[in-house]
Amino acid sequence: MFLKRNIVIIGLSLLLVFAIAVWLIGIGINKTAVQMHNSMIEEMGGYRAELIAMDFGKTVELNRIIQDYLMVNPDNERELQSLLLGLVRLDAKVSRIWYQKENRNFVCIDSLGVTKQDPVLEINLEKIAYEATNMDKSTFYYSDGILYWTLFRQFQDVVYGIDLSLPDLHTYFAQTNPAVRSYIYILNGQGILMCHPDETRIGRYLANSDDPGRYDEAIRENKFVRCSGMSQFLLLPVERIYFPVGVGNEKWVVVINIPDFITQEEMGEFRRYTWWIGLFTVLVFSVLLAYAQYRWKKEYHRRLELEKETLQLTLQQLKNQINPHFLFNALNSLNALISTEPVLAKEFVLNLSKLYRYVLEKRNDNLVPVREEVEFIRYYFFLQKIRFRNELELDIASNIEQEIKTIPVMSLQVLIENAIKHNEITKEHPLCIRVYRKGDLLIVENDYQPRLDTDKESFGVGFENIRKIYAYCSNKQFAYSVENGHFICILPLI
Repeated sequence: MFLKRNIVIIGLSLLLVFAIAVWLIGIGINKTAVQMHNSMIEEMGGYRAELIAMDFGKTVELNRIIQDYLMVNPDNERELQSLLLGLVRLDAKVSRIWYQKENRNFVCIDSLGVTKQDPVLEINLEKIAYEATNMDKSTFYYSDGILYWTLFRQFQDVVYGIDLSLPDLHTYFAQTNPAVRSYIYILNGQGILMCHPDETRIGRYLANSDDPGRYDEAIRENKFVRCSGMSQFLLLPVERIYFPVGVGNEKWVVVINIPDFITQEEMGEFRRYTWWIGLFTVLVFSVLLAYAQYRWKKEYHRRLELEKETLQLTLQQLKNQINPHFLFNALNSLNALISTEPVLAKEFVLNLSKLYRYVLEKRNDNLVPVREEVEFIRYYFFLQKIRFRNELELDIASNIEQEIKTIPVMSLQVLIENAIKHNEITKEHPLCIRVYRKGDLLIVENDYQPRLDTDKESFGVGFENIRKIYAYCSNKQFAYSVENGHFICILPLI
């Protein structure tokens, strides 16, 4: 039971340590994954912002192409209009290109190649012409309910400009990145929204709730700025990244908005994979540990059974061990008594028969009550006493006569036989053996007067057998020692 409990504790401890290690590794992997995810978002966001800047840069470049043409061929109207039609079709986000030469009619060209008049633009043309320089300028105006952003310039006596429909601008960028699960808005150099999924907000300044100073920080520091906030468009928490980009002579800001649930969804899937791998690893380790414990316990029980069988055999040998020399000596003593003391001879035979009956009756027992063992010893000692007469004495304390606690069967016989066998017994040196109880210990004590011709090997075999029986029957230990001229053997009561 103790071993089983220890094996379980060791197994659970190892499993706990392994599970904690997997958990810590999972946390580390998750932390690294978050960092990689954030880095990827910033890298992809920066790449997208650069593409937008390049796209607007292409629009700005159209103004330079028109100026280069006017420098070479300012008077060929038909070729100029053909060029402008090609430029409109070249840049998909451009709604139209217009121009007006001094004291001539206003000309507007769209992707269909139709030349038409725009009264609203003509109304604003005076203001535009007043503001026009040889450098790119921009402004906003409404026409037919649509907000346009126009990029214009003056070259000599020609004022020309490129118009972009801002509501169409969001659709354009959405179509160029259909797989991106985010939305963007674009702020020009004045902080006005050039592009936004909510058309009602285009051409307006960004609300403070959407931009708590991050636009100015991105412009001032000229680096991306990342923050969390609440999207007034989605009414959801989002991650925002502000990317400053150059458009012509201005510094714009592209703002990428990523809903938190997308990030959580992507990271949640990664976490699930991580934890599934961790769980699978723990389960595999648990199975291997359980199998190892099973093999360990099986091997332990196999060895335990072998030890039990060995001890059982030793015990059986001990039970059957009535020294042949004892029987030989007993029969010689009986032969002598028959002719000299027939009455004592009859008592001798009776005790011998009781002795062997006890051996036969207890052959299947491992432990016996002390009182039965004491009774058996009296039969045994009676036979030895016939041989040694007054040279051998046995003193058994009265407090163990009715003792019901147990000791290994025939252990007292082994100790008394060893005392007789290994000590000098003469008239000058009689041997006294005492048996008494001390607490939960049964003490067998004799005078220590060892024979010079004693067989020390046989001495150790008997004691080793008793020690093995105690190991088999209990966790208590048999012990012996020599103290003050006495040989003392200690038999723990069970």
